[in-house]
Amino acid sequence: MLTVYGASAAVGIACIILQDAPTSAPTSATTSATTSATNPVLASIIPFIVAAPDGAQCVVIRFKLEPHWHIYWSNAGDSGATPTVQLSMPTGWTIGQPVFPRPQILGDKKERNYGYENSMDLMIPVVAPAGDLAASISVSAKVDWFVCKINCQMGQATLTAQLTTEPKKPLVPLNPRVYPSKLPPSIRATLEGTANNRTLVFTGPTESFGALPVRFIPDPVAGVQFSDGTGPFLAVQTGKSVTARIPLSIRLEDAVDGPPRIQGLILTGERESDPAYRIDIALPDVPVSAK
Repeated sequence: MLTVYGASAAVGIACIILQDAPTSAPTSATTSATTSATNPVLASIIPFIVAAPDGAQCVVIRFKLEPHWHIYWSNAGDSGATPTVQLSMPTGWTIGQPVFPRPQILGDKKERNYGYENSMDLMIPVVAPAGDLAASISVSAKVDWFVCKINCQMGQATLTAQLTTEPKKPLVPLNPRVYPSKLPPSIRATLEGTANNRTLVFTGPTESFGALPVRFIPDPVAGVQFSDGTGPFLAVQTGKSVTARIPLSIRLEDAVDGPPRIQGLILTGERESDPAYRIDIALPDVPVSAK
């Protein structure tokens, strides 16, 4: 078996799930067949490989929540913790990093968090081994989460499922949330400044963003510190264009596996179905070998 542990969103994939897709029964004592006030989260594995419109394939961990409870995005914000998944698949399968849908902005101005109410599908990209595949495979996942309402609690589940390996292309989404996509060519994102003090700048015609307001939320990267905290950072509309200037600092000594990248999401509009765009920028003047 191949096991990969993931807690970050390294790539964006627009996977779509059936609204009425059956789910596997959790096996952990921390979950049950239904949610309740004392057990507000039910985690399960969608029992088939999900095909994305771009051809990618995903294993999907589904979270269902009691009303008014929430779990967190890869950047929880001012408090909280992101869900983690330790996924095990047969030898030969390659497992990517989890991909989160566009999060909600939760809380108030004193404490902002990024997360999900009601439900969330966590997409894990996978690549099948070369050659003939069995019609189905056994997979398992150890899932941990932090869930909050007024009070907060930890939860975990050990999940198992028999996955159909023929990719399915369902047409009905579970919920209106979108998954982040690449920036369109009309929106330009750059880094200004030198050495340790930088400014992330993105700008483009108002119509390129689709909906207002436009906000940026950073993804946590070791070695990158945004000067004004966890956000959200509001872009400014001037005339027919939208621009954001977001100061940050770089600490190469805190980075892991080489120079850090500047990562996060541009959120347009207020709805979970409004577009979200991924920013992922390398430091332009730092050697790849730098530590």
